[in-house]
Amino acid sequence: MEIQTTVYSIIIVTIFILLLMVFVNYKLRKYDPLTKPKGIVLLVMMGIQAIENMTKDATNEKVAKQISPYIFTVIIYIFLANISGLFSIESPTSNFSVTLVLAAITCILIEIFAIKENGVKKYLLGYFEPFAPMIVINLISKVSTLMSLSLRLFGNVIAGSVLMSVIYQLLASISSAIPLVGNINIIAIVVAPALHFYFDLFSGAIQAYVFTMLTISFIGKELPSQEN
Repeated sequence: MEIQTTVYSIIIVTIFILLLMVFVNYKLRKYDPLTKPKGIVLLVMMGIQAIENMTKDATNEKVAKQISPYIFTVIIYIFLANISGLFSIESPTSNFSVTLVLAAITCILIEIFAIKENGVKKYLLGYFEPFAPMIVINLISKVSTLMSLSLRLFGNVIAGSVLMSVIYQLLASISSAIPLVGNINIIAIVVAPALHFYFDLFSGAIQAYVFTMLTISFIGKELPSQEN
């Protein structure tokens, strides 16, 4: 059985994130809270504060403290996975299995908080609202959330990869028509960095942000306070 190339990318990105976590943990342990934070410590603190504020706005303070670590981890993973193309590594998020697992974890969290905040009885009765036959539609909506989250992330990453491949082929054809250039894709050398900046870096950051914002929003909708 042939192993997909994205499997190696998943392993590489995961190892990198683990090493990054060890490094950050080491820096935080050495940090003196009485001194002004700087470098990686400052970046981590700013990131955590931004995530906590973002989750608090959509949920509440109690829930924000519980889900912020997950949100912070997911946004870092998706961002690093999306920009791995800048280092000639195939993006792990171009594998539907990865985006499906991320979406599945999010959907499980949504249901957990729905049960915790509403109670088991009210949670189960919610499937029959506004009347009993709606249970079919309500169940379909749960599945659609899973598919929407996973396919949105997967589709955008794949679309960017395919578009970059087409652009490279187009630029190669144009370069080959230039005298004395031959098989050197000279136009791509000039144009590609700007395109990679958008499709890998900017778009990768946007997709990570959108996924996490949808996660926070879906969880927030299950809270009683959000219904008022």
